[in-house]
Amino acid sequence: MKYNDDKLKLIFVLKIGYNIEGEGTYEFVFSLDEANIDFEGWCWDISPACDNAMPPTKDFYEAVYKLKTKSFNLFCLHEAVDREYMHGYHTIHALAYETENLEEDGTYETMFDSSADDEDMPLLVFHYGMTLELIKEMLNERHMILKDNEFIETSSIKFD
Repeated sequence: MKYNDDKLKLIFVLKIGYNIEGEGTYEFVFSLDEANIDFEGWCWDISPACDNAMPPTKDFYEAVYKLKTKSFNLFCLHEAVDREYMHGYHTIHALAYETENLEEDGTYETMFDSSADDEDMPLLVFHYGMTLELIKEMLNERHMILKDNEFIETSSIKFD
């Protein structure tokens, strides 16, 4: 079933891992009702989130979109060793955020300069309840588009 992108709300970001080519693979889980959760059943109320917090079960979400990229790495809240996943629900912490990659000439200030080159874009931060529409816009700035159920880098599109 097709849903409006502004109706789907982010409720979980799951890091699947890295493939042999060094691409990080993530799943973005969306629901039409971000308040309909089973926080005890999924252990979102247990600290640490790492080894405890589980993704929502199928009855609680409408869509899952995969993201595979070498362009950046995300730290996901379910990996946290110092907090529970409910901190994401309450937006105390992000569900996922881009880890800093300061090169030799990079500075902390350039990460937040929107006029900087692609490599110096502001860090990606994904919060609970963000719409799919907003996430698509953020990833478009990184030259990624949503095709079928996967965010892909435009440079990887092959034309016949």
